[in-house]
Amino acid sequence: MQFRYRVINQEQHVTEGVLEAIDLEAAKGMIRENGWQVISLGKASVLTNLLAQEIKNKVKLESISAFCAQMAMMIRSGANIIRGLDILRSQLADRRLKEVVETIHQSVSRGSSLSEAMRECQGAIPELLINLVGVGEESGNLDSVLTSMSEYYERENFIRKKISSAAIYPLTMLVVLLGVVIMFMNFVLPEIIDLMKSNGQSLPMVTQMVVDGASFLVNNGLYLFLGAVLLVFFFVKLFKIPKYRYYLNVFILHTPLLGKNIKDVIIARFSRTLALFLHSSIPIVPILNSLETIVDNEVPKLAIARARERIIRGETLALAFGQESFFDPLIIQMMLIGEETGRLEELMLEVANHYDKQVEIGLARLVALVEPIFTIIVGIFAGALIISIALPIFNMANAAGVGK
Repeated sequence: MQFRYRVINQEQHVTEGVLEAIDLEAAKGMIRENGWQVISLGKASVLTNLLAQEIKNKVKLESISAFCAQMAMMIRSGANIIRGLDILRSQLADRRLKEVVETIHQSVSRGSSLSEAMRECQGAIPELLINLVGVGEESGNLDSVLTSMSEYYERENFIRKKISSAAIYPLTMLVVLLGVVIMFMNFVLPEIIDLMKSNGQSLPMVTQMVVDGASFLVNNGLYLFLGAVLLVFFFVKLFKIPKYRYYLNVFILHTPLLGKNIKDVIIARFSRTLALFLHSSIPIVPILNSLETIVDNEVPKLAIARARERIIRGETLALAFGQESFFDPLIIQMMLIGEETGRLEELMLEVANHYDKQVEIGLARLVALVEPIFTIIVGIFAGALIISIALPIFNMANAAGVGK
């Protein structure tokens, strides 16, 4: 059960949030344990629960990276976990992460381990991080694990920002095109139509086509919008089914240029995560179980599942993955050399770095290709609009010249 609280904390600041407790008395006890003064405390509404859940599910990767780096520094300095979390929550600027750290602090204060406390955040923190923190606690090298995870999420955030940056130009051009069309339909086109009608002239074919298209959009815009929403909703539901999501992923991976970039991102993530798990001395089968959920694509997910079954039957890592066409010969050869030399972790990191560079090159090529394509598309639409405006004006000018 969730309760919304408003309290004065130990730093004499008013703060509010949502906490999990069995009942109201338990919630009051948790607040007293933290040394807070209650201003208000009550059961959270359904809407509040949904908003709190939404907040928890959107902790940014850069915030997670900062959290890992700072926690590792606290542990290396000799501070205990509770003291480290205390320091962190007092200086965090990210409100979403601050709420997560608050939850973790409460749980650790009640005697939970850091990994157990992180697991209570209901998706606010990636499962990979929680699992590796648990391994770090068991092995006694928690600071090393947190440092590695900080670097991992920093890299993940960098790749995602690169991909987001690649999408900015097409979106900007689409907004510009939409703005031009709306301005033309609402201000320019009606004036031209009125002028032509007042002179008793018919509209040129190009202008008439634009007028008919505009009229169709105005008269049926609502239905088109609702149809598009229903279509998107249908496909979202459809692609939640693994079978159809697999077909979609196959199609995307075979898309020129885009598919190659996505594959490189997946292999880089796979290699870096595999190296992280190997560094933590986790057995290979649990590693592959976790990797299935991390790759976030049905094609490599099935490939990993099949390779895992072969490994269970006694095949080597390189031999098991070598039978899967998704994985490039480079990563298979590095697996083979790594198994032979005992340097698998190191070589997987090198493979991840190689594919990271390939992703950067691929995204640069994609942006270089997308920019002229969208410029041409906008130019075609703008040219059609200009022609539809210019033709009636030329016709009126010619008619006036003939009249003289």
